[in-house]
Amino acid sequence: MAIGRFNGDWVTARLGATKILYLGGIVAATGILLAVLFPIIWVVIIGFACVGTGFSIVVPLVYSSAGRSKTMPASMALAAVTTVGFLGFLAGPPLIGFTAQLISLRGALLILVVLAAIISLFSKSASVK
Repeated sequence: MAIGRFNGDWVTARLGATKILYLGGIVAATGILLAVLFPIIWVVIIGFACVGTGFSIVVPLVYSSAGRSKTMPASMALAAVTTVGFLGFLAGPPLIGFTAQLISLRGALLILVVLAAIISLFSKSASVK
């Protein structure tokens, strides 16, 4: 993830923010799928490296986009994005745990595949630069 963040500006300048959001969601979803479907240690490590790489640039792009919001003041937009982020940070692990008890950990982690894919699906309609 650190390598992705350090190179994020360079990659975004080359490919554009919309394409980075699209590719980031795809790479992260693919990484989670690898880790879930192939429980071999080196495949899982590669899978979670893909997750870190995919999300590494997405998060800074979302924050910078909120800071340039035209529909609300930047301070309110950043506060909204931060609130949603913390909500996910706090609620996500228990929700995955409860879901894992109901179905399985693999099944619960597949929810993350769907959420990562949603990033890609909505990347075309996102107003990031």
